[in-house]
Order: sequence, then structure tokens, then C-alpha cells
Amino acid sequence: MAIPFNVERFKSELTNGGARPNQFTVDLRFPSYVQSGAKAAAKGSFLINVAELPGQTIGLAPVYYRGRLVKMAGDREFAPFNCTIINDSGFAIRTALEQWMGGIEDLQSKNGRLNPAQYQQDMSVKQLDRNGAILKEYTLRGVFPVEIGPVALDFGSNDQLSTFGVSFQYQSFTFSRNPATQLVDNFLG
Repeated sequence: MAIPFNVERFKSELTNGGARPNQFTVDLRFPSYVQSGAKAAAKGSFLINVAELPGQTIGLAPVYYRGRLVKMAGDREFAPFNCTIINDSGFAIRTALEQWMGGIEDLQSKNGRLNPAQYQQDMSVKQLDRNGAILKEYTLRGVFPVEIGPVALDFGSNDQLSTFGVSFQYQSFTFSRNPATQLVDNFLG
């Protein structure tokens, strides 16, 4: 049976006009040993211009039975959290990230902090509506940077701001329900 074309029904399913990818904020948090962490964290919500809501995968635990592959659910794995940061002329966020990584493993001595609680932080990513209200919030647990990307330098890059990418690993995440959905659920149920 063909599904009828119904623009009004389609529009009604996009509550509040749908989620927009350019409406988000990331709350960076740095370990206490990062000297410029507070300054960099304050800039993060403005200068992180590309981010993502976290991804996840359930791994596969294959079991063979009489020559046939039986697929069983394995363990959950979390993809790295990647973002792109606009580089300010003071290099505030990049410097703080370099200090963070330096605390994990020093460039000269190769020594670093051994207790994960000393270098892992929680960080949140929020999808916002067009009025700035939080649609969904993910709190990444046990975050630490694993890659700070290069900053491209180019004589031909006029009228552009400098950016760099960062990749974080984390242990898991929690998320909040959409407050509007929760109101509807409470009303209906």
C-alpha cells in the first residue's frame, strides 16, 4: 500500500521546526593542573564551531554452531568525540589542551599522571533549539584528549580564521531526556 503524501502531517512531526545542527554548545572542563583551563573553558562554548553528539556501537560476539555463524550481542563501544575549534590569537584553548596532554605524558621526560582521576574529566554536549533551550544533553564521562590536530598555515587562505581539530576518548556517557518529550510522556501516561 502506498503511503499518501501529506505535507501537513510531515510538518506536524517536526516539533518546534526540528533540531538544527548549528544550535549546540560544548562545555569543556580541564584538569586542575591545567593552568589556563578556566580561561579556555569559558571560550570553549563560543569557539568550538564543529562538534557531534556521541556515537555508539554494540560489538559482535560471534559463536559458531555446527558450521553456522550465530551472531550474539557483544560489548558497547564508544566512538571518539571529535570537534573543531576556532583558534583565537592567544591560543587559549590549544594551549590548555597541550597542557592537558602534557600532564598525561610529558614531552621531555615521558612521565605523566598515573591515576585516571587526575587527567580525566566529564564534559557535556548540548543540542539546543533556536531559542537556546536544551533539547538533549550528553555528559561524556572520563574524557581525555588523544589527538590535537595541526593548524594549517597557508599564504592563500585570506579572509579565514585558523581552526584545528581535537579528538577525545571517554569511558561512557549519560544523557538527559528532551524536557518537552518528558512533558508529553507525563501527560499521556
